[in-house]
Amino acid sequence: MMLRHQVYSLLTIAVLHAPLAAGADRSEITVPEDPPAAGPHTPVAGPEAPATPNAAPFEAMASAAGPDPSALDLFSLEPNDSSGLGGNLGGNLGGNLESRDSVAALFALAQIKQETGEYDEALATWERALDRVREHHGRWDQRNAVALAGIGAAHRELDQYLEAIEHYGQAVYINRMNEGLHDASQLDYLDEIADIHALRGEWEEAVQLQEYAYYVQQREHGQDSPAILPALLNMAQWYQRTGALLGSRGLYEHAVSIIEQHYGEDDIRLVDPLHKLAMTYRFERYPVALTSRREEPSFRISAGDPTPAQDRYAPRQMLYPYGVGERALVRSVEIQLQHPDATAKERAEALIGLADWYLLFDKRSQAMVTYEQVHDLLREAGWSDEQLAASFADPVALEFPIPEAPSAPPWTEGVRSHEGYVDLVYDVTNRGRLRNFDILDADPEGLLDFRLRRAVRAARFRPRFEDGEPVPAAGITHRHRFVYYTQPAEGSPSEADPGGSLQDTARYDSE
Repeated sequence: MMLRHQVYSLLTIAVLHAPLAAGADRSEITVPEDPPAAGPHTPVAGPEAPATPNAAPFEAMASAAGPDPSALDLFSLEPNDSSGLGGNLGGNLGGNLESRDSVAALFALAQIKQETGEYDEALATWERALDRVREHHGRWDQRNAVALAGIGAAHRELDQYLEAIEHYGQAVYINRMNEGLHDASQLDYLDEIADIHALRGEWEEAVQLQEYAYYVQQREHGQDSPAILPALLNMAQWYQRTGALLGSRGLYEHAVSIIEQHYGEDDIRLVDPLHKLAMTYRFERYPVALTSRREEPSFRISAGDPTPAQDRYAPRQMLYPYGVGERALVRSVEIQLQHPDATAKERAEALIGLADWYLLFDKRSQAMVTYEQVHDLLREAGWSDEQLAASFADPVALEFPIPEAPSAPPWTEGVRSHEGYVDLVYDVTNRGRLRNFDILDADPEGLLDFRLRRAVRAARFRPRFEDGEPVPAAGITHRHRFVYYTQPAEGSPSEADPGGSLQDTARYDSE
């Protein structure tokens, strides 16, 4: 029975109801003029829509599956097996797959291939499943959306982003025809498309899709319901990622208001939105770079996203008072400290975040007092001197600006991409400032040297501590990796040419 449930969980993983997405904060729900298109291509569809939407295709598939087939059974049946599933799916997907359950089996097999990293095989199986659905159930059946989304997922894993967007878009179209234009079941697909646009650096398209997803959630839950909170916070994060700090800030403030209204002013749910509200003030002073990578670099950096005419390293004026962000952060920390279930480590991390904030905003005395509170709290919790020393033995980069990624090269013919690096060495003072910066090695030499030397002037660190006191740290090394491009010199072969012209199109990939 357990295996049966595992199989059916595989069949539905391609998305029925999405996790809550998020959107812009508005005083009232506003209808977008036109819902954003799901993809750039015309959806694959038949000449006629179904007379009535298929409201629960997955439930129907599950109920017709027969008496407790196991996952092993699904992939080892003989062509004339009495269960009716038909075909040896494990060895030959071209068997006698004529029953409804054969579609379910193909879905399960494709998902297994996807989860085991066999993306080419997964793509072929999803495509086979799509053909089977169209052959036996028509082009408008909801199962088309599942297969199309599976094809999109496989293309995405193969870094074929345009194909992924196209198939996810078709899945959205089929889903809307079955479930309705504003049904929440499309949200997973929209989220995937938005994420791919973000990977491609197409932030306007990504945010537009997320705003529509948030609108769908507003229609379902209302703008002031606690149920809208996950969608609201998600939208706030999207705004923050794209540098729209005022929009992000407004949504976090609205989230705080909803929680206070429904759960009280000391509820633990306030910690996250209050903290993120404070961070919008920090990022106003220290902008965070947009990144097309899913993983956060282990070495925290902040490169910003200014307009081309803006000087990245010029002093910045905050549009709103620093104290507003500080009060939000202090309140978040106080709620954590007072919560009866908070561990000593959680309380210490909250205080460290507040101390780091003070240091970034040049309030060193308050920062040192707060760091001292962290040491006292951990000692009271039973931490030994050795544990404390190990936890604060190295400086921590709070703000380490790296030159921004220039635009993609306008040329394509003959262009080669290469990975370069710069090896850095520097000291950190007991006040958290960078000194004695030098470049030990670089490949290619001289490409980023000047820009790096200029950028690191704004670096800020949490200093290392000994016996609870901040002390200098010398000889810290770090390798910054980046991608650069060469174009062969005129008349040279297309292979990588040392004499080719270096194009300063480095993008950060710091480690």
